[in-house]
Amino acid sequence: MQSKYIEHQLYLKAVQKIKDIKGFYTHFIASFLILPFLVFINLQTVPQFHWFWYAIMAWCVGLLIHWINVFAFSKMDFKKEWMEKKVLKFVGDPVDNKTAEESTHIQEQYYLKAKKQAEEIKGFYVHLIVYVFSFPLIVFVNLKFVPGFHFFWFAFGGMLIALFFHWLGVFGFEVLGLGKKWEERKMQQFLNTNN
Repeated sequence: MQSKYIEHQLYLKAVQKIKDIKGFYTHFIASFLILPFLVFINLQTVPQFHWFWYAIMAWCVGLLIHWINVFAFSKMDFKKEWMEKKVLKFVGDPVDNKTAEESTHIQEQYYLKAKKQAEEIKGFYVHLIVYVFSFPLIVFVNLKFVPGFHFFWFAFGGMLIALFFHWLGVFGFEVLGLGKKWEERKMQQFLNTNN
């Protein structure tokens, strides 16, 4: 029984690693589609100011962060330790009155749920850090090259809206009372009314 559980865990880790690698390669391939489009838009609309270099630089920073997360951090221990701490925080104690097999299955489900939640939280913090470091760069570029038009406010507004929706997806619905616990209560309510 224990070896099947370990095998299953290794399989799940391999599947996740493959998804992460595919996500990086999708991001990489998208670079060859989106960046030339941005260069074209820049040269057609404002050929005297080549802002596309800043977009290319920002995209490359994002690509580098993605590469580090997929390939470099996966080999480092602190990422695993951080994930394990977060998972243990969300998992809690298993149900005692089940058989060993049911208990193992329940623990596995709690583990997967907690792992997903920890990854969502990590994604939000990465999103926040990228914004904190990229916004001053946007302000600098705006004030240096186009001081008469403060377009950085549009960037700030868009970044704030995106960050708010990311926060809402990770933390906010719980704060508003419409989070995972509410979903579970509703599912249980629907299950009870259908039986």
